Amino acid sequence: MKHVTMAAAALAVGLAGVAQAQAFQDPWGDATVARADEEAKAGERFAVADANHDGAISTDELEAASQGQRGPNGDRGGGGGLRRADANEDGKITKDEFVSAQLRRFDMQDANKDGQLTRAERDAARAARMRNGGGGWGGPPPGQ
Repeated sequence: MKHVTMAAAALAVGLAGVAQAQAFQDPWGDATVARADEEAKAGERFAVADANHDGAISTDELEAASQGQRGPNGDRGGGGGLRRADANEDGKITKDEFVSAQLRRFDMQDANKDGQLTRAERDAARAARMRNGGGGWGGPPPGQ
């Protein structure tokens, strides 16, 4: 009986570890992300960042969403990544701009252009980005 209890406890700990690793590494719950799923997740992330629910992410909301982190150039708001989403450079990021930027990033990572982003494609894109200095996905920040 003691061995059964120990085996059950070990199995429970192992399953909890797998579930926890999946939750942190793969928020979609599987290894592949469909473009439509990324679009929906981007909309959810926008809704969280748009704290005052006015339909745009302001500079203050951008800074709050990035938790005060400084970008590679020392600027607030997490660097150029989200700032590059401001397509019309009006100082605000609309939901359409935000979602479009996220989908551009998805498309850049989707190596075989099948609308499905695999873990291998994400890992390869991340490695390539790190080899290139770890910069953002869409070129230099506005104004550079």
